[in-house]
Formats: sequence, C-alpha cells, structure tokens
Amino acid sequence: MSNQAERLKSLRQKTNLNQQEVADKIGKSRSRIAIYETQSQVQIPSDVLQKLSQIYHTTPEFILYGTVQPVVQPVTQPVNGNPRITGGDMRILVVTTDKAGEENAAFVPVKARAGYLVGYGDPEFIQTLPTYSIPGFSEGTYRVFEVEGDSMQETLRPGDLVVTQFVENWRNLKNDKMYVIVSIDGIIIKRIHNLLDKSGGIVIVSDNPQFNPDFLHSDQIMEIWEVRATISRNLDRKKLNYI
Repeated sequence: MSNQAERLKSLRQKTNLNQQEVADKIGKSRSRIAIYETQSQVQIPSDVLQKLSQIYHTTPEFILYGTVQPVVQPVTQPVNGNPRITGGDMRILVVTTDKAGEENAAFVPVKARAGYLVGYGDPEFIQTLPTYSIPGFSEGTYRVFEVEGDSMQETLRPGDLVVTQFVENWRNLKNDKMYVIVSIDGIIIKRIHNLLDKSGGIVIVSDNPQFNPDFLHSDQIMEIWEVRATISRNLDRKKLNYI
C-alpha cells in the first residue's frame, strides 16, 4: 500500500465494515469516509485519526506513514462475537526494557498526556518517556501516571503519582477499585463499576461528590491500568496540640 487512502480502505475491508458503518462510529458522513479513502493528500483531524486507529486496531502512524505496526497479541478469545466486551481484541502494548531485559515502568506526566493518546502504540514515543524500576513491582507491566484535576480528592491530589498495572482481561475489573482509563477522550483516574457483560461498558465514579458518575462504552477505551500504589507530593503539615 503506497498511500494513506489505500491503507484506510484496506484496513476498513479487513475489519468487515462498510463506509457508512465507519462513518457512524466516528460521527462523520459516509462521503467524508469516501474522501479519506480516495484522496491521500487530505489531512485527517487528530481526533478522527485516533478514532479510526482504534476501530482498525492499528496506530495513527501506520495510517499516515505506513510504518510497520508493533506486534500485537490477542489477550482473550472473543465472547459472543464481541471481543471488546472483555477487552480481548488485538490491542497494542508497547514496553521498554533495561539492560537485564526487565520491563521498565514508564512515567506519563501531565504534559505528556496528549502525546500518549496518540503515541501509546508507538515504540518511538514510549521510548521518549522517563522510565523507572520500582521496588516490589516486578511481576507484570507497570506505568506511572501523574494526577491532574480534583475529581479524586481527597484520595488523590494534583501532582500525586499512581503506580498502575496493565489490565489484560477487562472481565477482571473490580468494582470500586481505582483505575487509569485511557480513552478516546483523554486519560482519567476513576473508580469503576463493571457493566461490561450487561451493558458493554463501565460506570466511572469520582471520589469528589461534585463530579457525577458517567458511562464509558468499551469501544471508547484503549487501555486500562489498575492503580496499585500512590506516591504523594502533597504532605500537609498538621498542627499538633501539645499538652
């Protein structure tokens, strides 16, 4: 495939979708999808590019440049013909290792969040993130995310760090536990209520009562990371009463 338009058409055909079905999924017209698949010089908006890469289980870089896609591994078998119900479709997970071959824990600061949404499957982007070896966290794949906003106060505050472990099978999501959810709309830290089997998604809940619960369909989710530990940068000095 020599250009962007041909790659998009081929990717759509491989997923057994027609142009109208793709258009409905990303909120565009069928004619717009046809333009993307026939005019290689058209610049695709970044949010649309991200949605297309999610639907086609690839990366934005592959759509744009035809770069070799990272190796992806099936996590679980599809259930009732809908693998997204369990997160068991082909998802890209890129990691880095140290000289001994042990996986590093990549750090995603707030300033790198926008880049992570596009480059989470790009080895070159992941390699630009700072990496650390965290004692006691060696079995599994870990990432460290910086907390932004106040939706999880008082549990978490802006600037805190959460040490997270990659969740391969979304059927294992536990109600009321905290997770970092990488979705097409952004990176959030929430508690969840698992409704994948009943409704095809999860309810996300903030610890801050000023934020209302919301629902995320599995098609909106790219990665889920379970919060295993927190590192606080906010050490309040409490006044002590001495006798």
